[in-house]
Amino acid sequence: MYKLRKYHADRVQSLTYEKDGKSASVGILEVGEYEFGAIVDERYTVTSGKINVWNENSNDWVGYKSGETFEISNHSTFKLKVDEISTYICFYD
Repeated sequence: MYKLRKYHADRVQSLTYEKDGKSASVGILEVGEYEFGAIVDERYTVTSGKINVWNENSNDWVGYKSGETFEISNHSTFKLKVDEISTYICFYD
């Protein structure tokens, strides 16, 4: 099943697919800074642009460009900051 999710006044949108307990999403981020909370482990691959990531485990901003992957631990807070429209694919565990 597909579901469109919108966050932060529609500036972040993702299309999520869920089936048989597995889920993934593709998304787009407008220029800005956004805070989220992860319920499960999340694995992102940047598909265009660059996404800067901050999470409570590292306390540093780290930049990821197209083709690079980063992971977010379950039950954690993280921030994404983008200076250009950027896209990603995310797998949830």
